Amino acid sequence: MDELVELIGSLNITKLKSSGLWRFIFEPESLMEQLCEAIHTGRVRSDEDAAALLYPGQKPGAKLINLRERLQERIISVVFLLEFRAPGGTDRQKAYFDCNRKWSAAMVLLSKNAKRVSISMMEDLLKQTLHFEFTELSLSILSALRLHYGTIHGNLDRYNMYRSMYQQHQEVWMMENEAEDNYTHLVSYFVNSKSSKTSISDKAREYFESVQQYMERSESFRLHLCGRMIQVMIHSSKNDYAATARVCEEAITFFKGKTFESNLPLQAFYYQLIVCYIQLKEFEKGEVIIQQYQTVFEEGSFNWYKLQELFFLLATYTQHYDAAFDVCENVQAKIRSNNALPTQITEMWKIYEAYSYYLVTVGKITLPEGHVARFKLKKFLNDIPTYSKDKQGMNIPILIIQTLFAISEQNYHQSIDRIEAVEKYCGRYLKQNETFRSHCFIKALLQIPAASFHREAVIRKAQKFIDQLHKLPLDVAYQTHEIEIIPYEHLWEMALEALPGPSARGSSGGR
Repeated sequence: MDELVELIGSLNITKLKSSGLWRFIFEPESLMEQLCEAIHTGRVRSDEDAAALLYPGQKPGAKLINLRERLQERIISVVFLLEFRAPGGTDRQKAYFDCNRKWSAAMVLLSKNAKRVSISMMEDLLKQTLHFEFTELSLSILSALRLHYGTIHGNLDRYNMYRSMYQQHQEVWMMENEAEDNYTHLVSYFVNSKSSKTSISDKAREYFESVQQYMERSESFRLHLCGRMIQVMIHSSKNDYAATARVCEEAITFFKGKTFESNLPLQAFYYQLIVCYIQLKEFEKGEVIIQQYQTVFEEGSFNWYKLQELFFLLATYTQHYDAAFDVCENVQAKIRSNNALPTQITEMWKIYEAYSYYLVTVGKITLPEGHVARFKLKKFLNDIPTYSKDKQGMNIPILIIQTLFAISEQNYHQSIDRIEAVEKYCGRYLKQNETFRSHCFIKALLQIPAASFHREAVIRKAQKFIDQLHKLPLDVAYQTHEIEIIPYEHLWEMALEALPGPSARGSSGGR
């Protein structure tokens, strides 16, 4: 059912109905139409929902399975006729869909022996695929044209022209494939884990040295996208933000020089550049880019969610907590309307939501009158199964926020139990340089129950760990940027303010 929900969720149902295609696809009032409508409106998200709606009081068994499969086949069989949600996009994105549609039509005609029209279509199409640098599709077209003029039409001039073009583009295609394979191998280590991987830097440098010679020979879109992303990983994997920023700026200049819109690479490199500005504390530059290039990121897309993550972090790092809360609320509303998002997105925003409501708890944010808080700590812990297993990555802020909530609520027994568990965790997982800031902060938190929650005693006992924290600022720490959602120095001040006793000297607490 998940595949069908995703497929129907991608369609522009309103436009399909207004264009008359809906009646072409479905028989009126049929079970197939009813199931499609119910999935579209959100009434059906599972087989159980569908059975209750379409077969009340029955056990449909194979009937529902067959209906579901026939609906999916029906939609896929007319996919080129359909209208999809958010049909906008860059000229290159639209061209990719258009070129593949025309290529499929030309190949069907060619197989039906309509050679004149199909070859004419392919020759026209080739101009478009070459302009947008669709290397693989260009190769397929050139292969068909080479075969036609070499074995059927007997035009040696055209045959030799298309043969030469095929050989040139085959070489580019092979270089693109190697670059993409190398990049995919590197990035696969980061998909479900946010732990730092400084060892990746050496492998990225090795891969880039082999790809760089190709980049000097060709300005291929796909080659430079993968190659420059590998170059970014040389520096980003060891948190060298100044060097990463320079690589991103060079990449942005390259892709802005293309004769067509290059939103995909611009999104990727602007994202990395904003990360650099956050860590280098160049907050104004980061905010300018986020505001200026929001339109480059299609709202609701994967990259749009990642941009909002950076907006949230930028706000928390600058102590603009109200802005961070607003970003989180807006994104959560978007997430609730989309059931097909990857777990990396939904779980990350669950974590951000927890930190947002912690800021509410400690008085850094005042909720609007009538605002209903949706966040529940117990539910939160059940909603993040993937990152809870990321022991040297996102499980760190998960454990920290649980501890901070217990301290802020003055639930001292729970705090002691939680901190004892964190102490064992700290000794087992946080021994490497990449998590040293987290190690220092957690060790400081451990002094709270050790000092019987007395503020002045806690400050004395924790001072050496806080000093160590200050000696390793964020911009030089070998730590993945997502882990420290609010700088530990700020969280420490908030934890102290939650303790009984005289006000902590020097605590600024927030804005």
